[in-house]
Amino acid sequence: MLIGFFKKPNDCVCRIIKYTDRIWFSEAGDAEVLRMFIIEVDKNSPEPLQEIRLLLPFKRLERLESVTDTCLLSSSDYSFNSPSICTTREYKIIQSITEPAQYDSFGEITHDGIENIKVFPSIDYSLYQRHGCSVIRLDLPPEKGLARGERTEIRLKFQVTSLFNKVTTGLFPSYHVGLSYFSNEHGIAIADLDGAKEIKVKPILDITNFKGGFDIFLYFPPWFEVVTGFDNFFNEKYDSFNINGKKNHQKRSKLLWRLRELLKERQKDKDQLKLTGIGENLLISGILTKRYDINEVITEVSRIKKKHITTWLTYFAIVLATSAISFSILSIFLKK
Repeated sequence: MLIGFFKKPNDCVCRIIKYTDRIWFSEAGDAEVLRMFIIEVDKNSPEPLQEIRLLLPFKRLERLESVTDTCLLSSSDYSFNSPSICTTREYKIIQSITEPAQYDSFGEITHDGIENIKVFPSIDYSLYQRHGCSVIRLDLPPEKGLARGERTEIRLKFQVTSLFNKVTTGLFPSYHVGLSYFSNEHGIAIADLDGAKEIKVKPILDITNFKGGFDIFLYFPPWFEVVTGFDNFFNEKYDSFNINGKKNHQKRSKLLWRLRELLKERQKDKDQLKLTGIGENLLISGILTKRYDINEVITEVSRIKKKHITTWLTYFAIVLATSAISFSILSIFLKK
């Protein structure tokens, strides 16, 4: 789902200090993705940050849209801004934008205990392809870029297709899901990014209060459940949030994966505070199956039964029609 982040100019010293993917799968195997990240420019950086590029392992993305303006919505209007879902239980809107947003207009928030985060609702973005991969380009306002010591949060949403691979068929089909992060298998695409250098990611800012982090949320279609795999997921529950930050009537199984927990399991506690990136080769994978409720089973069996009955009736009608034609031809022949 992500190969890496890249920056311009190359001399800028910066890092991703918080990252979240929320991925809603459809039964057809497609997915809607809400991607949020906070980037920080080092206070001693020789250059400001002017451009960010995200390299993704997909030939095509659909319906790419910046939704950074949601950072300035209240939790009643946008559930993902609720302090209750932040690890530190802290989300505040410090400064809103009262007039129509211009290119360089910005608000300010505190998110998950990270303070002084600038929010540019009208950030400029574009999408293009390189060697079988998709590239999202973000130009940071104002023209001088993000200055030394500054932070900004960016939110994007988009759609990808065919993330499910069906491995068994029948009334209870099984599907394989595989999502890769920081793979080093796309060297040609990386080399074709105009020399832009990678921006590293911080797995966690502070182990004591759990500021920041690199988290993946997976929302499976209704009635889907895990059969095997997803070994590094550390939390499983149900909720009904959708990609627009609203609740709907459908509850979905939700899995949470955290990079810091994976490093802890690998007994790399010190690595939780180090920067990571391309070459980590993280693969999130597992097998799902759909478990129908009793009403859906009855409906599905009735559909299959009806389909078979319709097929046999069609065959019978063809046989009758053929017999009738043959009988008519035989009658004409006998009359002669």
